[in-house]
Amino acid sequence: MSEPATPSTGDDWIETELQRVKDEHVHDPRDDWYTEDDLVENGYRREALVDLFGHPIPGHDGVPGWTVSSVAKIEQTQLAPAYELLRSAFGTFDDEADTMTSRVFHYYN
Repeated sequence: MSEPATPSTGDDWIETELQRVKDEHVHDPRDDWYTEDDLVENGYRREALVDLFGHPIPGHDGVPGWTVSSVAKIEQTQLAPAYELLRSAFGTFDDEADTMTSRVFHYYN
């Protein structure tokens, strides 16, 4: 004779739902990491990354890069305010003869 079935506690659906949610929301450490290629895809020049964000460090998988939080902090506290200052001081950057471009060209040539 077979064993009697274990009575359901009625909470099986909770365990199933919790497992489903856990499976859907497993945190990928890569979500907290920018590689050089990620930042270039976001519009940064490859040769400017070390000047902007410092030297890359090895990530969880050994791939060098920067934490998302460190990049965000630099963008928020340094880059965005500098951009706003330059934009308000020199006006548009779209004009072919814009003042900032001509001043930078003067210093480097």
